[in-house]
Order: sequence, then structure tokens, then C-alpha cells
Amino acid sequence: MSKFKTYHPKLHRAVKRYTAIQYVIALGVLIFLFLNMNSLSMHHQLIAAITVVVMCIQNGFILSRAKVALAVEGPRLLIFPLLWIATGMGLAALVYSAFSIASLLVLINAVRYKNHRPPLHLMNEPENLV
Repeated sequence: MSKFKTYHPKLHRAVKRYTAIQYVIALGVLIFLFLNMNSLSMHHQLIAAITVVVMCIQNGFILSRAKVALAVEGPRLLIFPLLWIATGMGLAALVYSAFSIASLLVLINAVRYKNHRPPLHLMNEPENLV
């Protein structure tokens, strides 16, 4: 056991902020599902449950610094709200869509900082290499 090291990947604050927002949205969807379990149809219950599961799995991938995790988030933020709207979930679909669009803006900021690389510190090269 002494040879094992703990795994704590360093994440930028923008990425941490994005995952925190996604967990809050997942918690909101879960609370919506629990409060409306009796009034929702089976299809709506299934869509809400799949949304929560996929959101939690994706956030786990992001926090573990999986290579394509942030790249898959954009399509997920577009597909799931459209699925909610297409199935006729009403006001909940509109609220979830608004939060997804806001999350998309935060995701753009997180991807920008995830891909940020410090300049090379070479003696004979300019500092702003592209």
C-alpha cells in the first residue's frame, strides 16, 4: 500500500465551477423527479432519471480529467433539453433548457482554461508563441 499515490488531478477554477453548477442542476432535476413522481408519465420519469445519471457520470469524468469529457458536454447540453421539450415536459423543460444554455456559456469558459498552456520559457524564442 505504500507504493500507491492518491489521485488528485489539478483542475482550473473554471472547470470546478462548471462541475459544481452541473451537480446543482442534477440535484434540481432529481428533486423535480421526486416531487412529481406520481404526476409524471413513465416516459417523463425515464427521461429525467437518465438525465440525472448521465449528468453525474459526465461530471465524474470531468473531475477525473478524462480527455474527451468536456468535448462531450456541449452536445449533451443541447440534446437533453431538446429531448425534454420534444416530450412535452412543459415549464420544467423550459427551466432546464435555460439552465443548460447558461451552462453552455460556463462550459465555453471552462474549455478555454482547460486548454490553456503557459508559454514556453525558451531563451531564444518570443514569449507569445502560438
